[in-house]
Amino acid sequence: MKTTTEPKVQQTSNTSLYDEVTNRIIAMIENGVAPWRKTWSTYGLARNYVSGRLYTGINYILMNNTGHPIPYFATFNQIKELGGTIKKGAEASLVIYFKMYYKDSDDKTLTPEIAKDRYQKGEDIKVLRFIRYYNVFNIEDIEGIEIDQTRFPEVKLSDNEKITRCEEIIMNMSNPPDLRQIDSNKAFYSPEQDFINLPSIGQFETSEHYYATYFHELIHATGHASRLARVEVMDFSGFGTTPYSKEELVAEMGASMLCSLVQIDSEQVKENSISYMAGWLKVLKEDPKFIFRVSAEAQKAVEFILN
Repeated sequence: MKTTTEPKVQQTSNTSLYDEVTNRIIAMIENGVAPWRKTWSTYGLARNYVSGRLYTGINYILMNNTGHPIPYFATFNQIKELGGTIKKGAEASLVIYFKMYYKDSDDKTLTPEIAKDRYQKGEDIKVLRFIRYYNVFNIEDIEGIEIDQTRFPEVKLSDNEKITRCEEIIMNMSNPPDLRQIDSNKAFYSPEQDFINLPSIGQFETSEHYYATYFHELIHATGHASRLARVEVMDFSGFGTTPYSKEELVAEMGASMLCSLVQIDSEQVKENSISYMAGWLKVLKEDPKFIFRVSAEAQKAVEFILN
């Protein structure tokens, strides 16, 4: 019989690395910076210079906040293969990843393929998750090779183009919630009836404010049982609780990621999240793994919306 629940993941990882990343994010928030927000720039979002791959999840936060004007990075081996060298004194940035190991009931290590097959057949599979990192260097710290700073050009969108892209994201979402206007003065998502309530676009200061708010509620909607089934959405625990704060941060972070894709300045809706900052800081200080879970769930929500 096929199991219906996910295999339990055992965190067996380097605590100091969780602490280092979380403390860095805490420091930014305490300085009034929401590190998941990214305003538009000529060079776009942080990515690997060689593969062109954008950094996601927790790395979306870390790599877009290194302070480098041109957010392109490469590993030591990639730089070596390109024939370049790293400038003396250059500081590396950490890219986080997780190494997964799978074991059966006899504690025998399994390959991912065998583990998946046995799990689908109903066997108990234990998943061990280890946090790891590797170093990358900014392209401005590389010598000996010609760097193409315009390799990933970001064309600044007009206001009309931004609105078109926002509408495309909303319209292309699979299994979307209904959009209603029961209360013309409030923006919220109802998990019980699976609909988003939004004031009309003309009631917002700008169209960007409207779509940023729409994205925030769409992220909440991905937690519905028919989509990603986040327990914080399905089982509301009350305002001000840790699960509530977590879900608000998932929505805040996910909406910011979507805003960055369509060049919307999410700073315009900053006032909506100020009241949550103290709660987020409290949980971050108590649980170094909190931001890792939140960023992973925000990334999943964004990918669901983008289909």
